[in-house]
Amino acid sequence: STIFYIFPLFRTSALLSVASVQSHQYYFVNTLRTWTEAQSVCRRDYTDLATIESTADVDAFLSTSSSYTGKAWIGLYEDIRNSWKWSLNDSSFYGPGEKWKPREPNDQYGQQCCVQFFGSIVNSLGEWDDVQCTYMRNFVCYNGGSPSYVLSNISLNWTEAQKFCRQNYVDLASVRNQAENEIIRTLVGASTVWIGLYREMLWSDGSTSLFRHFANGEPNGPSGDKCVAGSFSDSGRWSDESCSLSYPFVCYKPSNVSHSCCFSSHKNY
Repeated sequence: STIFYIFPLFRTSALLSVASVQSHQYYFVNTLRTWTEAQSVCRRDYTDLATIESTADVDAFLSTSSSYTGKAWIGLYEDIRNSWKWSLNDSSFYGPGEKWKPREPNDQYGQQCCVQFFGSIVNSLGEWDDVQCTYMRNFVCYNGGSPSYVLSNISLNWTEAQKFCRQNYVDLASVRNQAENEIIRTLVGASTVWIGLYREMLWSDGSTSLFRHFANGEPNGPSGDKCVAGSFSDSGRWSDESCSLSYPFVCYKPSNVSHSCCFSSHKNY
């Protein structure tokens, strides 16, 4: 599980605005905090940092402030250790079965979101490595029968490999245990191939929403940029930022209110 450290919060006068739409009521807190500090405030006084699941939520996010034009933290973040998931979205099918190379995953250059499987190559026997999803690789599909795994004879990027496996078999290969890892290693020989493990950003409140609203070219940061902010000057679009930067932030509470409203008040933190 992810551990977030709570930093001491200083009492300051903060301008607070709120907008509601659909199931979320958003609160703009105009005081500078790191992402983790902002998360602590939101969890203490509201529900959590903002989870944004639709374009309507983006509009509500923007309506929390009529004057601020900078960036504000939202609840999306990266965790290179705990945010991996299998392409085959069936939790009853597999267990963890992780077999990372030493010091992996490391998200080198900040863009390594897919997993390659090393066959019988020098210094590696069936180990895994996170790499950029745009690389071209052969890949292993899960067949759902006998044989369970099928090695491709073509090279594709990870997304195209996933599409190929879903169209022709069941999905990209999942690995439930060491025995299955060894079956795949034997199948691929000395090749390096895609398997079905990939990394998604996580929401602070545990939401599984896959809605994304990144600006062009984002996320693009180095490996240290693991937290996400929305821009009030760019239609609420998101960018990945260093979690140690200080920005205002947007919290939320659940809401049954179907109309939009705005008001301002002062709150001390």
